[in-house]
Amino acid sequence: MRHRLFDEGSVTLSANAGFDIAKDFHWLAVTDDRGRQITSRRVDNDPDAIGQAIAGLKAVQTEHGELTVGVDLMGSVAALLTAMLLAAGFRVVHVPGLAVNRARRGTRGGENKSDPRDAKVIAEQVMLRTDLRQVRLPDEATAELRLLVSHRTVLVKETTARINRLRDLLASIHPGLEKATDPTNRSSLRLLARYVTPQEIRRAGAGRITACLQGAVSVSPPPGAWPRPRSPRPVLSTRRCPANAAPHSSSRNSPTTCSPSKAG
Repeated sequence: MRHRLFDEGSVTLSANAGFDIAKDFHWLAVTDDRGRQITSRRVDNDPDAIGQAIAGLKAVQTEHGELTVGVDLMGSVAALLTAMLLAAGFRVVHVPGLAVNRARRGTRGGENKSDPRDAKVIAEQVMLRTDLRQVRLPDEATAELRLLVSHRTVLVKETTARINRLRDLLASIHPGLEKATDPTNRSSLRLLARYVTPQEIRRAGAGRITACLQGAVSVSPPPGAWPRPRSPRPVLSTRRCPANAAPHSSSRNSPTTCSPSKAG
């Protein structure tokens, strides 16, 4: 079995640790290769407390041999603990919460859930099972991808919540408009940004609403309402006059021409 390592006829014992993960603090239970409990204590979810727990696990490993740590949760509130355990060189495996619950129910008083009992069950599962998934530190690309996916999930949830609030508000003001519009559609959002109440819609009329949906700010004014375009200004010549000629212009808008200078 995994908890006894054979090396040229000698038996090397090992120990097993289980962490019951929680938000504010974890519970640590350590057992030897026969399932006898060595320690069981609370570990606060902060770097100092976790560092002290890791120092204690190293002491147990020195006395009892190779130590494998099991956790019932990955990521989230267990991220700091998992990273520090892996950085310390421990072998970390994931014990699914469903397996922990089923194994606990098979013990005396297992229907009563408690952090110390769950931590001990996790340590026992590490000792008995060899098919548990080993936890490894992700590479940089995987970590960045997880951050992006997590950020996208948050944005999707926030967008869904805003759309639901908009539907609820619109249904309380204008139920008919709520049925005819779709807040996930860009044209519906443009319409709702300008016209919401029945009075506003009736006052706007079909023409203005059509122009709004087409992206225009308002209906085009009748012919002649716009100011007449100005006539294009003439392009002035940049040609320089000869030394014996003086610049001459008949009007302000006419191009400059050169006229011969009068001899003295």
